[in-house]
Amino acid sequence: MSTRKRAPPQADFGRALQQLRAARGLVQEDMLLATSRRHISRIEQGHQVPSIRTIEVLAEQMQIHPLTLIVAAYCPDLDGASVNELLKTIKTDVKGMVSD
Repeated sequence: MSTRKRAPPQADFGRALQQLRAARGLVQEDMLLATSRRHISRIEQGHQVPSIRTIEVLAEQMQIHPLTLIVAAYCPDLDGASVNELLKTIKTDVKGMVSD
């Protein structure tokens, strides 16, 4: 399982939220239907970690799948290689837990 060693051990949701929000051309105020501006700011500054429900609502506001936000949190560069490496790790994990 050498892929696990290369995957970042902690998610950076703040950076991911900022990156994806900016890529969508959105500002924090555009996300107010998801949560408060203060909450978004605290997440982006790394002072709070969002709940799964918050991730779902934020993703809905950005019109992306919640897993896209989670993957972005674990892939600092959000480049194809790091995303593919993370997805490969996930696929290996799931394959080891379920039978076909």
